[in-house]
Amino acid sequence: MTITSSLLTRLSAIGVVVAFGFNLTGGLLHPVVDGNAHSVESLTSAAGPWSAALLLTGTVLQLISLPGVYAWFAARAGVLGLVSFVTLYLSSMLVSITHLSVEAFATYALASNPDTAYLVPADGSLFPGAFPTMQMISGLVFMLSMVVFGAVLVRTRAVPVWIGAVTAVGGLILLVPWPELPGVSGLIVELPRGLAFAAVGVLILRDGRTSDVTPTRRVAPVPA
Repeated sequence: MTITSSLLTRLSAIGVVVAFGFNLTGGLLHPVVDGNAHSVESLTSAAGPWSAALLLTGTVLQLISLPGVYAWFAARAGVLGLVSFVTLYLSSMLVSITHLSVEAFATYALASNPDTAYLVPADGSLFPGAFPTMQMISGLVFMLSMVVFGAVLVRTRAVPVWIGAVTAVGGLILLVPWPELPGVSGLIVELPRGLAFAAVGVLILRDGRTSDVTPTRRVAPVPA
């Protein structure tokens, strides 16, 4: 099998679509007990470990795939598009991977042990110390970069306008401190952070347009 940019682009497109499915399912399954998605009761409920595993797997797959998807329309998004995408990508990595890793491995281990369950913060912050501050700052940067990136996509028409609008509106939705509710909270988080990129992935798979340059053999001129 020959590895081409066309193949990598299509694999990236498949990746973001599959990742969206994982993340949306994990978000819908994420337990919320008494309005707290990260309490001891929520973390140790039957769906807790499955939700965390789906979300972590989906997020890693999404982050692996996003550069290839962005490259498909990067030239049309311009410099501001690149800056806002890189900011969105890095802040997403910082806020989501750390959050999900701590939830899946550290906080769950504490919550599932009666001798250490008291160490789980009651305010839903998952881990004490500087961790909540880091989450807050990186999360805020992520949401604002979504708004800017979406606005750039709308202005440049790098992708269909509705995809840029969904990205921008999604960032605004995430900025609102919604109450935590079973199922609903998962939709509020996972639709904004995954739907637009999954839609671009579908466009790539349907369109078939890539940046591949197929080498051709130049024919030497025949002497007269």
